[in-house]
Amino acid sequence: MKIHFLIPPADSNGQKVFDRIFGCNYGFFTHHNVLFLSAATLLQQQGYEVVVSDCFVEKISLDQALARGGDIFVFYSVFLSRALDLKAAAQIRSRRRNVPVIFLGSDPNYYSDKYLTRKNYFLVRAEPEYSLLELVQKLSKKARDFSSVKGISWVKNNQVVHNPSRSFIDHLNQLPIPNRLLYRKPLAYPNARFGQFPSTTALFSRGCAYRCYYCFPNTLSYTRELDYKRRHRCKPPVRVRSAAKVIAEMKLIASQGFRSVSILDDQFLWDRKRTDQILAGIKDLGLEISILARCDRITDFKLAKAMRRAGIKHIAFGVESFDQPILDYIKKDLDVKTIEKGISFCQKAGIEPEVNILIGSCPLETKKTIRETLSRVAALKINIVHINVCTPFPGTEFARIAKAKGWMTVPEYVPIDSSAQSLIAYPHLSDKQLVRAVKGFVLKHYFNPVYLFKRIRELRSARDLLAKIKAGLNEFNLLLIGK
Repeated sequence: MKIHFLIPPADSNGQKVFDRIFGCNYGFFTHHNVLFLSAATLLQQQGYEVVVSDCFVEKISLDQALARGGDIFVFYSVFLSRALDLKAAAQIRSRRRNVPVIFLGSDPNYYSDKYLTRKNYFLVRAEPEYSLLELVQKLSKKARDFSSVKGISWVKNNQVVHNPSRSFIDHLNQLPIPNRLLYRKPLAYPNARFGQFPSTTALFSRGCAYRCYYCFPNTLSYTRELDYKRRHRCKPPVRVRSAAKVIAEMKLIASQGFRSVSILDDQFLWDRKRTDQILAGIKDLGLEISILARCDRITDFKLAKAMRRAGIKHIAFGVESFDQPILDYIKKDLDVKTIEKGISFCQKAGIEPEVNILIGSCPLETKKTIRETLSRVAALKINIVHINVCTPFPGTEFARIAKAKGWMTVPEYVPIDSSAQSLIAYPHLSDKQLVRAVKGFVLKHYFNPVYLFKRIRELRSARDLLAKIKAGLNEFNLLLIGK
Protein backbone atom coordinates (compact mmCIF):
# COMPACT_ATOMS: atom_id res chain seq x y z
CA MET A 1 0.00 0.00 0.00
CA LYS A 2 1.31 3.41 -1.00
CA ILE A 3 0.93 6.38 1.38
CA HIS A 4 1.42 9.70 -0.41
CA PHE A 5 2.28 12.78 1.69
CA LEU A 6 1.47 15.73 -0.54
CA ILE A 7 2.52 19.40 -0.40
CA PRO A 8 0.67 21.09 -3.29
CA PRO A 9 2.13 23.97 -5.30
CA ALA A 10 1.12 27.38 -3.95
CA ASP A 11 0.84 30.91 -5.25
CA SER A 12 -1.26 33.12 -3.01
CA ASN A 13 -1.27 36.89 -2.52
CA GLY A 14 1.87 37.19 -4.61
CA GLN A 15 3.72 34.80 -2.30
CA LYS A 16 5.01 31.46 -3.48
CA VAL A 17 5.04 29.17 -0.47
CA PHE A 18 3.46 28.65 2.93
CA ASP A 19 5.42 28.06 6.09
CA ARG A 20 3.99 24.73 7.28
CA ILE A 21 6.06 24.48 10.46
CA PHE A 22 4.64 27.47 12.32
CA GLY A 23 1.96 28.10 9.74
CA CYS A 24 1.50 31.84 10.09
CA ASN A 25 3.67 33.42 7.37
CA TYR A 26 4.28 33.34 3.65
CA GLY A 27 7.79 33.21 2.29
CA PHE A 28 10.12 32.29 -0.53
CA PHE A 29 11.68 29.34 1.29
CA THR A 30 10.33 26.02 2.41
CA HIS A 31 11.93 23.75 4.98
CA HIS A 32 11.99 20.05 5.75
CA ASN A 33 8.79 19.49 7.69
CA VAL A 34 9.99 16.99 10.27
CA LEU A 35 6.64 17.39 12.03
CA PHE A 36 5.15 14.87 9.59
CA LEU A 37 8.37 13.11 8.57
CA SER A 38 8.42 11.25 11.88
CA ALA A 39 5.00 9.73 11.14
CA ALA A 40 5.97 9.01 7.53
CA THR A 41 9.13 7.25 8.68
CA LEU A 42 7.20 5.09 11.15
CA LEU A 43 4.89 3.98 8.33
CA GLN A 44 7.91 3.17 6.16
CA GLN A 45 9.44 1.10 8.95
CA GLN A 46 6.19 -0.86 9.20
CA GLY A 47 6.50 -1.91 5.57
CA TYR A 48 4.34 0.67 3.81
CA GLU A 49 5.52 2.40 0.65
CA VAL A 50 5.82 6.09 1.48
CA VAL A 51 5.95 8.87 -1.11
CA VAL A 52 6.59 12.54 -0.29
CA SER A 53 5.85 15.13 -2.99
CA ASP A 54 6.88 18.72 -2.34
CA CYS A 55 5.60 20.44 -5.45
CA PHE A 56 7.21 23.80 -4.71
CA VAL A 57 10.74 22.51 -4.21
CA GLU A 58 10.50 19.91 -6.97
CA LYS A 59 8.94 22.50 -9.31
CA ILE A 60 6.20 20.10 -10.38
CA SER A 61 2.48 20.53 -10.90
CA LEU A 62 -0.21 18.82 -8.87
CA ASP A 63 -0.91 16.54 -11.85
CA GLN A 64 2.73 15.47 -11.93
CA ALA A 65 2.65 14.71 -8.22
CA LEU A 66 -0.58 12.73 -8.50
CA ALA A 67 0.93 10.69 -11.33
CA ARG A 68 3.09 9.05 -8.65
CA GLY A 69 -0.05 7.39 -7.36
CA GLY A 70 -1.18 6.62 -3.86
CA ASP A 71 -3.68 4.45 -2.02
CA ILE A 72 -3.95 7.05 0.76
CA PHE A 73 -3.14 10.76 0.58
CA VAL A 74 -1.95 12.78 3.58
CA PHE A 75 -1.89 16.57 3.95
CA TYR A 76 -0.16 18.54 6.70
CA SER A 77 -2.36 21.65 6.75
CA VAL A 78 -1.90 24.99 8.48
CA PHE A 79 -4.12 28.07 8.75
CA LEU A 80 -2.78 29.71 5.62
CA SER A 81 -2.93 26.56 3.48
CA ARG A 82 -6.56 25.51 4.04
CA ALA A 83 -7.99 26.61 0.69
CA LEU A 84 -5.03 25.22 -1.22
CA ASP A 85 -5.05 21.82 0.50
CA LEU A 86 -8.81 21.34 0.34
CA LYS A 87 -8.74 22.20 -3.35
CA ALA A 88 -6.01 19.62 -3.96
CA ALA A 89 -7.93 17.02 -1.93
CA ALA A 90 -11.05 17.70 -3.99
CA GLN A 91 -9.06 17.23 -7.19
CA ILE A 92 -7.82 13.88 -5.93
CA ARG A 93 -11.34 12.76 -5.05
CA SER A 94 -12.70 13.92 -8.41
CA ARG A 95 -10.40 11.38 -10.04
CA ARG A 96 -10.63 8.64 -7.44
CA ARG A 97 -13.90 8.94 -5.61
CA ASN A 98 -13.25 6.68 -2.64
CA VAL A 99 -9.55 7.21 -2.01
CA PRO A 100 -8.93 8.06 1.68
CA VAL A 101 -7.59 11.53 2.46
CA ILE A 102 -6.03 12.18 5.87
CA PHE A 103 -5.37 15.62 7.33
CA LEU A 104 -2.76 16.48 9.96
CA GLY A 105 -1.71 19.90 11.26
CA SER A 106 -2.93 22.99 13.07
CA ASP A 107 -5.87 24.15 10.94
CA PRO A 108 -7.77 20.84 10.72
CA ASN A 109 -7.13 20.20 14.41
CA TYR A 110 -8.96 23.42 15.30
CA TYR A 111 -11.42 23.67 12.40
CA SER A 112 -12.23 19.99 11.93
CA ASP A 113 -15.66 20.84 10.47
CA LYS A 114 -13.96 22.59 7.54
CA TYR A 115 -12.12 19.40 6.60
CA LEU A 116 -14.37 16.50 7.53
CA THR A 117 -16.88 17.17 4.78
CA ARG A 118 -16.82 13.84 2.95
CA LYS A 119 -16.80 10.16 3.62
CA ASN A 120 -13.24 8.85 3.75
CA TYR A 121 -11.87 12.21 4.93
CA PHE A 122 -10.02 11.73 8.22
CA LEU A 123 -8.31 13.92 10.80
CA VAL A 124 -5.43 12.76 12.97
CA ARG A 125 -5.34 14.87 16.12
CA ALA A 126 -2.37 15.89 18.29
CA GLU A 127 0.70 13.65 17.96
CA PRO A 128 0.25 11.87 14.63
CA GLU A 129 2.60 8.88 14.69
CA TYR A 130 0.63 6.03 16.26
CA SER A 131 -2.85 7.26 15.43
CA LEU A 132 -1.89 7.57 11.77
CA LEU A 133 -0.26 4.14 11.76
CA GLU A 134 -3.33 2.48 13.28
CA LEU A 135 -5.66 4.31 10.89
CA VAL A 136 -3.59 3.24 7.89
CA GLN A 137 -3.63 -0.35 9.15
CA LYS A 138 -7.42 -0.22 9.31
CA LEU A 139 -7.70 1.32 5.85
CA SER A 140 -5.36 -1.27 4.37
CA LYS A 141 -7.79 -3.95 5.58
CA LYS A 142 -10.74 -2.13 3.94
CA ALA A 143 -12.31 -1.44 7.33
CA ARG A 144 -15.46 0.66 7.44
CA ASP A 145 -15.66 1.29 11.16
CA PHE A 146 -12.86 3.29 12.79
CA SER A 147 -14.34 3.67 16.27
CA SER A 148 -11.45 1.84 17.90
CA VAL A 149 -8.73 4.15 16.57
CA LYS A 150 -7.88 6.65 19.28
CA GLY A 151 -6.85 10.18 18.36
CA ILE A 152 -8.76 10.51 15.10
CA SER A 153 -11.92 12.19 13.85
CA TRP A 154 -13.91 10.88 10.90
CA VAL A 155 -17.23 10.91 9.09
CA LYS A 156 -19.84 8.27 9.89
CA ASN A 157 -23.36 8.41 8.46
CA ASN A 158 -22.76 12.04 7.41
CA GLN A 159 -21.86 12.98 10.99
CA VAL A 160 -18.43 13.95 12.32
CA VAL A 161 -17.22 11.54 15.00
CA HIS A 162 -14.42 12.51 17.39
CA ASN A 163 -12.90 9.36 18.83
CA PRO A 164 -11.35 9.44 22.33
CA SER A 165 -7.91 11.00 22.47
CA ARG A 166 -4.77 8.90 22.43
CA SER A 167 -2.38 9.12 25.36
CA PHE A 168 0.61 11.30 24.63
CA ILE A 169 3.94 9.72 23.81
CA ASP A 170 5.88 9.77 27.07
CA HIS A 171 9.14 8.44 25.68
CA LEU A 172 10.11 10.22 22.47
CA ASN A 173 13.13 7.93 22.17
CA GLN A 174 10.80 5.22 20.89
CA LEU A 175 10.08 7.23 17.75
CA PRO A 176 12.28 6.73 14.69
CA ILE A 177 14.72 9.33 13.44
CA PRO A 178 12.87 11.12 10.62
CA ASN A 179 14.01 9.90 7.21
CA ARG A 180 14.84 13.14 5.43
CA LEU A 181 15.70 11.18 2.29
CA LEU A 182 11.98 10.58 1.74
CA TYR A 183 12.04 14.00 0.09
CA ARG A 184 12.83 13.70 -3.63
CA LYS A 185 15.31 16.58 -3.39
CA PRO A 186 16.45 16.48 0.24
CA LEU A 187 19.43 18.77 -0.31
CA ALA A 188 17.43 21.52 -2.05
CA TYR A 189 16.14 23.30 1.05
CA PRO A 190 18.06 26.55 1.74
CA ASN A 191 17.70 28.68 4.85
CA ALA A 192 18.70 32.32 4.51
CA ARG A 193 19.96 32.62 8.08
CA PHE A 194 22.75 30.15 7.41
CA GLY A 195 26.02 30.51 5.57
CA GLN A 196 26.36 26.74 5.09
CA PHE A 197 24.14 24.68 2.79
CA PRO A 198 22.22 22.41 2.40
CA SER A 199 19.94 22.84 5.40
CA THR A 200 17.47 20.72 7.30
CA THR A 201 15.31 20.93 10.42
CA ALA A 202 15.07 18.83 13.57
CA LEU A 203 12.76 18.45 16.56
CA PHE A 204 14.03 16.97 19.81
CA SER A 205 11.29 17.91 22.27
CA ARG A 206 7.57 18.59 22.34
CA GLY A 207 5.89 21.37 24.26
CA CYS A 208 6.83 24.39 26.33
CA ALA A 209 6.45 24.80 30.08
CA TYR A 210 5.85 28.55 30.07
CA ARG A 211 2.54 30.45 30.11
CA CYS A 212 2.79 33.34 27.59
CA TYR A 213 -0.83 34.18 26.84
CA TYR A 214 -0.37 34.81 23.11
CA CYS A 215 1.81 31.78 22.43
CA PHE A 216 1.60 30.04 19.06
CA PRO A 217 4.34 27.38 18.99
CA ASN A 218 5.30 25.05 16.17
CA THR A 219 2.22 23.37 14.75
CA LEU A 220 2.88 19.98 16.35
CA SER A 221 3.12 21.55 19.80
CA TYR A 222 0.00 23.57 18.99
CA THR A 223 -2.10 20.53 18.06
CA ARG A 224 -0.77 18.70 21.10
CA GLU A 225 -1.83 21.60 23.33
CA LEU A 226 -5.27 21.87 21.73
CA ASP A 227 -6.07 18.23 22.38
CA TYR A 228 -4.75 18.29 25.94
CA LYS A 229 -6.49 21.54 26.90
CA ARG A 230 -9.85 20.18 25.79
CA ARG A 231 -9.50 17.55 28.49
CA HIS A 232 -7.39 19.19 31.18
CA ARG A 233 -7.63 22.99 30.66
CA CYS A 234 -3.86 23.36 30.96
CA LYS A 235 -0.78 22.81 28.83
CA PRO A 236 0.57 19.28 28.43
CA PRO A 237 3.87 18.27 30.01
CA VAL A 238 7.07 18.75 28.05
CA ARG A 239 8.68 15.64 26.64
CA VAL A 240 12.29 15.47 25.40
CA ARG A 241 14.54 13.03 23.63
CA SER A 242 17.61 11.86 25.48
CA ALA A 243 20.97 13.47 24.80
CA ALA A 244 22.17 10.23 23.19
CA LYS A 245 19.26 10.22 20.72
CA VAL A 246 19.81 13.88 19.85
CA ILE A 247 23.50 13.25 19.19
CA ALA A 248 22.73 10.18 17.06
CA GLU A 249 20.32 12.13 14.87
CA MET A 250 22.72 15.05 14.47
CA LYS A 251 25.50 12.66 13.43
CA LEU A 252 23.18 11.09 10.86
CA ILE A 253 22.25 14.54 9.54
CA ALA A 254 25.92 15.41 9.06
CA SER A 255 26.66 12.07 7.37
CA GLN A 256 23.82 12.64 4.88
CA GLY A 257 25.47 15.80 3.58
CA PHE A 258 23.57 18.50 5.45
CA ARG A 259 25.67 21.42 6.64
CA SER A 260 23.16 23.38 8.73
CA VAL A 261 20.25 22.54 11.02
CA SER A 262 17.37 24.62 12.32
CA ILE A 263 16.23 23.02 15.59
CA LEU A 264 12.51 23.68 15.98
CA ASP A 265 12.04 22.88 19.68
CA ASP A 266 9.89 25.58 21.27
CA GLN A 267 12.61 25.81 23.91
CA PHE A 268 15.82 23.87 23.29
CA LEU A 269 17.62 24.51 26.57
CA TRP A 270 16.04 22.38 29.28
CA ASP A 271 18.06 20.39 31.82
CA ARG A 272 21.63 21.71 31.97
CA LYS A 273 23.20 18.26 32.24
CA ARG A 274 21.36 17.12 29.10
CA THR A 275 22.35 20.33 27.31
CA ASP A 276 26.03 19.89 28.20
CA GLN A 277 25.97 16.29 26.96
CA ILE A 278 24.41 17.32 23.65
CA LEU A 279 26.87 20.16 23.10
CA ALA A 280 29.84 17.89 23.80
CA GLY A 281 28.48 15.24 21.44
CA ILE A 282 27.91 17.49 18.41
CA LYS A 283 30.79 19.97 18.62
CA ASP A 284 32.96 18.15 16.06
CA LEU A 285 30.27 17.68 13.38
CA GLY A 286 30.94 20.97 11.59
CA LEU A 287 27.25 21.87 11.50
CA GLU A 288 25.88 25.40 11.62
CA ILE A 289 22.93 25.33 14.01
CA SER A 290 20.06 27.58 15.04
CA ILE A 291 17.81 27.09 18.07
CA LEU A 292 14.93 28.76 19.88
CA ALA A 293 15.42 29.64 23.54
CA ARG A 294 14.34 31.94 26.33
CA CYS A 295 16.81 34.58 27.46
CA ASP A 296 16.60 33.40 31.05
CA ARG A 297 17.94 30.01 29.94
CA ILE A 298 21.25 31.60 28.92
CA THR A 299 22.38 31.64 32.52
CA ASP A 300 26.10 32.27 32.09
CA PHE A 301 28.83 33.02 29.58
CA LYS A 302 30.25 29.50 29.93
CA LEU A 303 27.05 28.05 28.46
CA ALA A 304 27.08 30.57 25.61
CA LYS A 305 30.68 29.68 24.74
CA ALA A 306 29.91 25.95 24.83
CA MET A 307 26.97 26.47 22.48
CA ARG A 308 29.12 28.42 20.05
CA ARG A 309 31.81 25.72 20.06
CA ALA A 310 29.11 23.15 19.30
CA GLY A 311 28.09 25.04 16.16
CA ILE A 312 25.13 27.02 17.49
CA LYS A 313 25.51 30.34 15.69
CA HIS A 314 21.94 31.62 15.86
CA ILE A 315 19.48 31.77 18.76
CA ALA A 316 15.94 33.05 18.22
CA PHE A 317 14.61 34.74 21.34
CA GLY A 318 10.95 35.50 21.95
CA VAL A 319 11.54 38.94 23.45
CA GLU A 320 8.20 40.45 22.31
CA SER A 321 8.77 43.83 24.04
CA PHE A 322 11.28 45.79 26.09
CA ASP A 323 8.48 47.32 28.14
CA GLN A 324 8.24 45.56 31.51
CA PRO A 325 4.52 46.24 32.17
CA ILE A 326 3.71 44.72 28.78
CA LEU A 327 5.84 41.65 29.50
CA ASP A 328 4.01 41.21 32.80
CA TYR A 329 0.59 41.64 31.19
CA ILE A 330 1.22 38.97 28.55
CA LYS A 331 2.58 36.53 31.19
CA LYS A 332 6.05 36.38 29.72
CA ASP A 333 7.55 35.76 33.19
CA LEU A 334 10.72 37.53 32.12
CA ASP A 335 12.29 40.86 33.01
CA VAL A 336 14.02 43.26 30.67
CA LYS A 337 17.38 43.05 32.43
CA THR A 338 17.42 39.27 32.02
CA ILE A 339 16.62 39.64 28.33
CA GLU A 340 19.50 42.04 27.80
CA LYS A 341 21.86 39.85 29.81
CA GLY A 342 21.07 36.74 27.75
CA ILE A 343 21.52 38.65 24.49
CA SER A 344 24.83 40.05 25.72
CA PHE A 345 26.18 36.60 26.62
CA CYS A 346 25.40 35.40 23.10
CA GLN A 347 26.95 38.39 21.36
CA LYS A 348 30.16 38.06 23.37
CA ALA A 349 30.34 34.36 22.52
CA GLY A 350 29.92 35.01 18.79
CA ILE A 351 26.31 33.79 18.56
CA GLU A 352 23.90 35.85 16.44
CA PRO A 353 20.81 36.67 18.52
CA GLU A 354 17.58 36.79 16.52
CA VAL A 355 14.97 38.82 18.36
CA ASN A 356 11.24 38.29 17.87
CA ILE A 357 9.13 41.36 18.61
CA LEU A 358 5.32 41.29 18.90
CA ILE A 359 3.61 44.65 18.83
CA GLY A 360 0.03 45.19 19.89
CA SER A 361 0.04 42.24 22.29
CA CYS A 362 -2.07 44.07 24.87
CA PRO A 363 -3.79 47.44 25.45
CA LEU A 364 -0.71 48.74 27.28
CA GLU A 365 0.96 49.02 23.88
CA THR A 366 1.22 52.60 22.63
CA LYS A 367 3.16 54.45 19.98
CA LYS A 368 5.63 55.32 22.72
CA THR A 369 6.17 51.72 23.89
CA ILE A 370 6.63 50.58 20.28
CA ARG A 371 9.14 53.35 19.66
CA GLU A 372 11.05 52.56 22.87
CA THR A 373 11.15 48.82 22.15
CA LEU A 374 12.50 49.36 18.64
CA SER A 375 15.00 51.90 19.93
CA ARG A 376 16.24 49.32 22.43
CA VAL A 377 16.64 46.78 19.64
CA ALA A 378 18.83 49.27 17.77
CA ALA A 379 20.84 50.12 20.89
CA LEU A 380 21.61 46.44 21.47
CA LYS A 381 22.94 46.23 17.89
CA ILE A 382 20.78 43.27 16.96
CA ASN A 383 21.03 42.44 13.26
CA ILE A 384 18.17 39.98 12.82
CA VAL A 385 14.78 41.13 14.06
CA HIS A 386 11.49 39.39 13.31
CA ILE A 387 8.70 41.85 13.97
CA ASN A 388 5.01 40.99 13.76
CA VAL A 389 1.68 42.27 14.94
CA CYS A 390 0.44 39.97 17.71
CA THR A 391 -2.21 37.72 16.19
CA PRO A 392 -5.13 36.16 18.13
CA PHE A 393 -4.55 32.61 16.97
CA PRO A 394 -7.44 30.21 17.68
CA GLY A 395 -7.17 28.39 20.97
CA THR A 396 -4.85 30.91 22.63
CA GLU A 397 -5.70 32.89 25.75
CA PHE A 398 -5.00 36.08 23.81
CA ALA A 399 -7.67 35.16 21.24
CA ARG A 400 -10.24 34.53 23.97
CA ILE A 401 -9.51 37.83 25.72
CA ALA A 402 -9.26 39.84 22.50
CA LYS A 403 -12.62 38.58 21.31
CA ALA A 404 -14.30 39.21 24.68
CA LYS A 405 -12.93 42.74 24.98
CA GLY A 406 -13.56 43.75 21.38
CA TRP A 407 -9.93 44.13 20.33
CA MET A 408 -10.39 42.07 17.17
CA THR A 409 -11.16 43.82 13.89
CA VAL A 410 -13.14 40.80 12.64
CA PRO A 411 -15.70 38.57 14.40
CA GLU A 412 -13.53 35.46 14.09
CA TYR A 413 -9.93 34.68 13.23
CA VAL A 414 -9.09 34.64 9.53
CA PRO A 415 -5.72 33.49 8.15
CA ILE A 416 -3.35 36.40 7.59
CA ASP A 417 0.37 37.01 7.34
CA SER A 418 1.12 38.44 10.77
CA SER A 419 4.25 40.17 9.51
CA ALA A 420 2.18 42.40 7.22
CA GLN A 421 -1.43 42.37 8.44
CA SER A 422 -3.34 42.82 11.70
CA LEU A 423 -6.53 41.47 13.25
CA ILE A 424 -6.04 43.61 16.37
CA ALA A 425 -6.86 47.24 17.12
CA TYR A 426 -7.21 49.29 20.29
CA PRO A 427 -9.04 52.58 20.86
CA HIS A 428 -5.72 54.42 20.90
CA LEU A 429 -3.88 52.26 18.34
CA SER A 430 -5.51 51.14 15.10
CA ASP A 431 -4.73 48.03 13.10
CA LYS A 432 -3.34 50.23 10.32
CA GLN A 433 -1.02 51.97 12.76
CA LEU A 434 0.27 48.62 14.00
CA VAL A 435 0.97 47.45 10.46
CA ARG A 436 2.67 50.74 9.60
CA ALA A 437 4.93 50.33 12.62
CA VAL A 438 5.99 46.87 11.43
CA LYS A 439 6.61 47.94 7.85
CA GLY A 440 8.36 51.12 8.93
CA PHE A 441 10.79 49.16 11.06
CA VAL A 442 11.44 46.60 8.31
CA LEU A 443 12.20 49.37 5.82
CA LYS A 444 14.41 51.29 8.23
CA HIS A 445 16.29 48.26 9.56
CA TYR A 446 16.73 45.88 6.63
CA PHE A 447 17.12 48.42 3.84
CA ASN A 448 19.58 50.60 5.72
CA PRO A 449 22.80 50.97 3.66
CA VAL A 450 24.98 50.28 6.71
CA TYR A 451 23.09 47.05 7.45
CA LEU A 452 23.18 45.96 3.82
CA PHE A 453 26.93 46.60 3.53
CA LYS A 454 27.57 44.61 6.71
CA ARG A 455 25.56 41.62 5.48
CA ILE A 456 27.26 41.72 2.07
CA ARG A 457 30.67 41.54 3.75
CA GLU A 458 29.56 38.38 5.55
CA LEU A 459 28.63 36.50 2.36
CA ARG A 460 30.58 33.30 1.83
CA SER A 461 29.40 32.01 -1.54
CA ALA A 462 27.18 32.65 -4.56
CA ARG A 463 24.56 30.37 -3.01
CA ASP A 464 24.65 32.38 0.19
CA LEU A 465 24.19 35.54 -1.88
CA LEU A 466 21.18 34.04 -3.69
CA ALA A 467 19.56 33.03 -0.40
CA LYS A 468 20.03 36.52 1.04
CA ILE A 469 18.62 38.13 -2.11
CA LYS A 470 15.51 35.94 -1.89
CA ALA A 471 15.11 36.82 1.78
CA GLY A 472 15.40 40.50 0.93
CA LEU A 473 12.80 40.17 -1.83
CA ASN A 474 10.51 38.48 0.64
CA GLU A 475 10.83 41.39 3.07
CA PHE A 476 10.18 43.84 0.24
CA ASN A 477 7.07 41.94 -0.82
CA LEU A 478 5.76 42.10 2.74
CA LEU A 479 6.04 45.88 2.56
CA LEU A 480 3.69 45.79 -0.42
CA ILE A 481 0.98 43.58 1.12
CA GLY A 482 -2.13 45.61 1.73
CA LYS A 483 -1.02 48.48 -0.53
